[in-house]
Amino acid sequence: MRLLTKMTLMHKLLLIVGISTLMIFSLQIYYYSKFYGLTEDKENVHTSKILKQVEEKVISYAQDIKDAALASSYNTMTHDYLSSDDPIYRLRLNKIVIEIMSGIKASNKNIQSIMIVDKNNNILGALNPEDYVVLEEFEKKYSLPVFRSQTKFFGKVFNSEKMERPAYFFYHSISSTLNSDSTVSDLGKCIVVYKTEILDQHITNIKNTPNSLLMILDNESHIVTADESSMKGTFFDKSIFGGMEGDSREHQVEYRQKLNHVQINEIELLDWKIVSMIPINEMTDELRAIRNSGFMIGTAMTLLILVMGLLFIRSVTLPFGRIIRFVNFIGNNDGKQRLKMSIGNEMGFLAIEINRMLDRVDEANEQLLEASISLYQMELAKKQAELASLQSQINPHFLYNTLECVRSIGLANRVMEIVEIATSMAKIFRYSIKEDHFVQINNEMDCIQDYMRIMTIRFTDKFSEHISIEDNVLSMRIPRMILQPIVENAIYHGLERKNGKGILTIKGWVTADNVVRFEIADNGKGIPAAELHKLRQRLQAADIGQSFSTEKGLGLLNIQRRIKLAFGEPYGIEVNSIENEGTQVSLQIPISFDEQPAVR
Repeated sequence: MRLLTKMTLMHKLLLIVGISTLMIFSLQIYYYSKFYGLTEDKENVHTSKILKQVEEKVISYAQDIKDAALASSYNTMTHDYLSSDDPIYRLRLNKIVIEIMSGIKASNKNIQSIMIVDKNNNILGALNPEDYVVLEEFEKKYSLPVFRSQTKFFGKVFNSEKMERPAYFFYHSISSTLNSDSTVSDLGKCIVVYKTEILDQHITNIKNTPNSLLMILDNESHIVTADESSMKGTFFDKSIFGGMEGDSREHQVEYRQKLNHVQINEIELLDWKIVSMIPINEMTDELRAIRNSGFMIGTAMTLLILVMGLLFIRSVTLPFGRIIRFVNFIGNNDGKQRLKMSIGNEMGFLAIEINRMLDRVDEANEQLLEASISLYQMELAKKQAELASLQSQINPHFLYNTLECVRSIGLANRVMEIVEIATSMAKIFRYSIKEDHFVQINNEMDCIQDYMRIMTIRFTDKFSEHISIEDNVLSMRIPRMILQPIVENAIYHGLERKNGKGILTIKGWVTADNVVRFEIADNGKGIPAAELHKLRQRLQAADIGQSFSTEKGLGLLNIQRRIKLAFGEPYGIEVNSIENEGTQVSLQIPISFDEQPAVR
């Protein structure tokens, strides 16, 4: 900050131009990186959806093959055929079982052959010589006897000399528990040779980018199918995936001399994998044009800012320099010259204002003596006013002495009304100027009783009062002079103007919500509805910093303000009144026995 204050205006403007240029490039880099990330995430989500769809189709494909094997294995005819030792009976069942398997095969175009092998290795269902070759190669590769009581999909079997195309197998061991609850009897095995051509339809023509690769690998890393038909049946080196693990795996690997984003989904039923590989640079090809356009626009904007900035700096600093030199000249020479600048912008207006200021300074210098005299006279008047204010203050002892004098005169003349009024007035005055801001409620009620004695003497038989305060309330504390002004309002505005005798009621109790509530009611003149509405609005809007010294209704507003200051919400006063029927003022404060309750 200290360095900035020492910089010249030109350097500050150059700094602003430089910061603006840097911000433009920073924003471009930020938005490009964010857009790059969003594009990559979008491509990943799209690829994940494709892999999920392919996975669901492959699982459905495998489940159909498994269901076909189970249907062939667990029908009654197949079990009777495998469990019977009667050659004639088996011969009769042979044709039926073959028809059942043929029907199952016909219902699923993905099945090449269904073969049942009994415990003596007799084959049922091999309809052409290639089936025997396929089964022979399968047994050589996987040693079937070790797979007793298993259900499993096996990998590819292929002999280029004897077979036209690779074969994939589903193996299911057929057993029976009819002889005993605990003994499992091996009857044979069911072998389904299935086709993978249907999977080509799910993979072909799915190209996220021109050089992307989508393929299905079997458990031996042979490519079952791929979107590049030339790769089908070849071996894929999985070592390029490194240590990728998990079901839905994402990584970046080097393949075909390009960095590729790889996603792998595993199919546990087949022990196969669906692999997607997309070159990283192709995922963001669409951003290249945007990036190039952005850099071109950014460069053009930077040059424009630099040119406009230099022009702006020149247009500001040159006139500003003239103004500084002129001000230095005037300050040193105290001449009558004026600044002349024929510029219509802010600098021209500044020159005009400087000239006007110099004119006013000259006028001020001529009036300096008169201003000094006027200032002296004002200070003298202020001192006199303060002295008069001090002299007008009344000593409280003078009031006490005056009231005592009035009381003495009343006693001398045996006018007991004057004695009682003077005594009550002295008590009220002493109570009102106490230093304690919070007093016990019984002290407040004593003050009200003194006031009522004065009013009873003044208005003989004009009204009667009914006071009902619970005993437990009297020992609680309340802000001083809170209730007395309300009683005074009830008499002055309500009962005094009433024709006939009035009634003043004062009640105080603790509510079920542990709140002290007072109700001061009269059956006097009441308040007109419009005036009552205005009073309620002013009570509701009363602010602790607002002054009401010039407003009608000072007493109630002042009480509301003091309660809000002392206790906060929801305490305060409410006013209900019906014209020519009476007024009721309700006051609520919290229970307090402390000398100075905390603001809530």
